[in-house]
Amino acid sequence: MDISGEGIPEGKVISTIRGSQKALELLTEKLKKFEFTGYVLTKKKHEGYSSEGYLVIKDGGLIAAIYGRRADTGFIATKKGEEGLKLAWGDSYDPECTVEVHGRLDIAAILQQFPGSETGRTTEKKVVKRRTRFSLAWSDAADQPEPGAMDKVPEELRKKLENWQSHGYVVKFLQEELQKAPENANRAFEQYENNLKRAEFLKTEMDLLDCKMFSQDVERIKAMLKNPSKITAIEAAIQGLKLKIEQEKARKAEEARIQAEAQVKHAVAPEALKPALPPLDLHELEAEEERLEGQGDIFPIEEPPKNTCTVCGAQLYGKDVCPTCGADNALGEADALPPGESNLIPEFTFENFIVGSSNRFSHSAATAVSKPGTSSYNPLFICSGTGLGKTHLLNAIGNFVAANYPDKKVLYVSTEKFINEFIESIKTNRKKQFRKKYRDLDYLLLDDIHFIAGQEAVQDEFFHTFNALYKDGKQIVMTCDRPIREVQGIKERLVSRFDAGLTTDMQPADIETRQAILRKKAEAGKIVVGDDVLYFIAKRFTRNIRMLEGALKTLVAYSELMKVPITLDSAKLSLKDEVSDDQETEEAKTVTEAVPFAAKDSRLRISHSYLIEEERPVKCFEYFVDNLNMGMKGLALTRINPKRVKEQFDVGDASILWLTDKEGDASDRVMPVLEKIIYKIEDFLNAPGKSILLIDGLDYLISNNNFESVLRFLRRLIDEVSESEAIFITSVTPETIGEQGLKILEREMEIISFLNQNQ
Repeated sequence: MDISGEGIPEGKVISTIRGSQKALELLTEKLKKFEFTGYVLTKKKHEGYSSEGYLVIKDGGLIAAIYGRRADTGFIATKKGEEGLKLAWGDSYDPECTVEVHGRLDIAAILQQFPGSETGRTTEKKVVKRRTRFSLAWSDAADQPEPGAMDKVPEELRKKLENWQSHGYVVKFLQEELQKAPENANRAFEQYENNLKRAEFLKTEMDLLDCKMFSQDVERIKAMLKNPSKITAIEAAIQGLKLKIEQEKARKAEEARIQAEAQVKHAVAPEALKPALPPLDLHELEAEEERLEGQGDIFPIEEPPKNTCTVCGAQLYGKDVCPTCGADNALGEADALPPGESNLIPEFTFENFIVGSSNRFSHSAATAVSKPGTSSYNPLFICSGTGLGKTHLLNAIGNFVAANYPDKKVLYVSTEKFINEFIESIKTNRKKQFRKKYRDLDYLLLDDIHFIAGQEAVQDEFFHTFNALYKDGKQIVMTCDRPIREVQGIKERLVSRFDAGLTTDMQPADIETRQAILRKKAEAGKIVVGDDVLYFIAKRFTRNIRMLEGALKTLVAYSELMKVPITLDSAKLSLKDEVSDDQETEEAKTVTEAVPFAAKDSRLRISHSYLIEEERPVKCFEYFVDNLNMGMKGLALTRINPKRVKEQFDVGDASILWLTDKEGDASDRVMPVLEKIIYKIEDFLNAPGKSILLIDGLDYLISNNNFESVLRFLRRLIDEVSESEAIFITSVTPETIGEQGLKILEREMEIISFLNQNQ
């Protein structure tokens, strides 16, 4: 029944913006900050009328809402209070909606004119009412269907929606339609289904196009095809791709015509009139590499004819830039690695490497491989944490070879630089030169190999480089921050090759070794320092050699600036603000002791989220089982095969899902795709009763997505759990996340650390 009104006073228009998903949220937050009094008006045009929503604000807080339509007869209110707020908020999502801020008017008169329009909200409460069902989509809570909206949708249609969502299709806009008008579900589903059929047809049409040169456009359109609601934008994108293809064909035809004219003009010899080779097709090249895996350089190095491109072999006609493939031949091929360009750090040698019980094995292996042709340790794989000397050993090998075997080609390179060079070689059509540089080496010294995780194209290229070097008996040495099988996102064929050589690891140095390192540094810098000072620093910094050396530098700088001798007192004074390893250990213990459930017989608290720091996912499952024994329902997403979990832990009938991209039974595994994981978690958390959720494998999720996406997902999950009867725990090994990422996660969750305890 319509609620007629005499109209609402217009007031003074302070600002006007266009509608969007965040328009009202950002606007109301701003008005709250300035303790604004007035109303926000949403206006949206329809056929034959306009809808209007009045959100009344007093002292920055939303206190009432009126929604209705504007026709020739004036404004007619149809909904008030919470119902009016939902409709006005829904209109504000539309870019065609106008949102105005009106001030300088009598709020009391509006409330008197429209009794029952109060929302029951205060300035402390959120503008958007929290939904009763869990939904972990990236959008704001207001984007989700209103409570009870799905109950009005027929069961058959709900199953369709779940099926589309499970196949990775974006159903967010369909959900919004249900939020606004669940009674129009049949029409909304019919429209979505038509769009889906059209999207599938467009995908088939795109597969028939010759679009190998536009792989980025193809990937973008494939992603768009997952959102049939944007069918118009998809069609426009495919039309744009077709136009690019036609332009590329026209460009090639014009180049062919210019070549033909140039050949006639310069009276080229008959053998030079052969058609130029087509541009290098990167996709076909990678496929050929897969077929010939392990056979070394698939491009035989031949002396190119004069005045031909070193990349594709086409005629240059006196030019530096190839008219066929665009490669710059002015650089020539020359030597793949010019003399002296080994990237080695001269200071890192065997002579100044301090050997102790923690690194003796790695040092001996490095010394052995530094003598060409005498070692069978190929590849040599050195593992250690940050700052323990693996980069020093890597350069020591290179410096020894360069000094004693000058005819050997040695290259030290970080994995990050290797990746960047590979990408640049593709962009500049110089992939052949890139391969020659790395496959002509006698020693390849690659630092931080774990950075190739998740980089499939880089892994494929390195696979062939590795095979070419290994086949010719060339030495490969790599470093990593952990054993290679603990690095997620590296292909098995690479892992098996790394394992075939010798793997060594280095542990934190003992106090005698740390003192020796400090003494060596002091002697090299001609610094006079007593053994008591060296002992003080060595005892204070135990796990990281860089921190150890940095503390000595700090002490020396303090002595020079303050004009005081280096003594134990000056060392204590200068290093008092430096965080020592002992302090870090005590802080970790304090955090653990401060948590009331640190004792074995205690329990986690409902509505809380916990970050469990441990070397292996053991304690997290113990907490998980403890809460299952208390009658909670459980869901665990883990990198461990569910069979192994059930063998080791009594998880009862809890759901254990294997995080893997391996095909198999969908009932016990889930792909590392956040949208699919969200779908599983929503179903679990929406079921009645208390529950505990465990996620083990954050590094795996990050390598398959990215840190920002996983962080958004975790933050949404943490917020939901904080207002629920659920407990959320996630297990992480700090080295797999990185220092910065770990700090972010530690701010979001309560910390339980077992890194300094005997598990």
